[in-house]
Amino acid sequence: MFRVSRKAFSWGVACCLLCAPEVWAAPAAAPVSPGGGTQLQQLRRSAREGYAPAQYRLGLDYAAGNGVPQNLAKAIHWWRRAAKHLSAPAQLELGDAYAHGWGVPKNADLAVHYWKMAARDGHRNTARQAEKLLDGAV
Repeated sequence: MFRVSRKAFSWGVACCLLCAPEVWAAPAAAPVSPGGGTQLQQLRRSAREGYAPAQYRLGLDYAAGNGVPQNLAKAIHWWRRAAKHLSAPAQLELGDAYAHGWGVPKNADLAVHYWKMAARDGHRNTARQAEKLLDGAV
């Protein structure tokens, strides 16, 4: 079992937020085309059909209250589904959520577990972010 200090988590989250500002700057849902529904409706449909990037994005929208009421439990739900499809950004978000208790009980073991998954399954930038978080946590 790993013991992670509050300071290590804070540094980890700061690194994550600084390295991936595009994640938090997602645009609001906007109409797409007449009769085609809004982006949010299309995103939900894609997420329900198992498309991991849509699941991840829908989780971001719920976490930030972007076009939907803010709901961390729904954000976690969608990130978990995306993480099962090996979405490294979703795994990184889940690690942060467990590290800080955002929408879930704090759990350092699960935080490290998801960060390791993100490092293993992610592209280079996500892997670097996860490794920084792990270095600070261990």
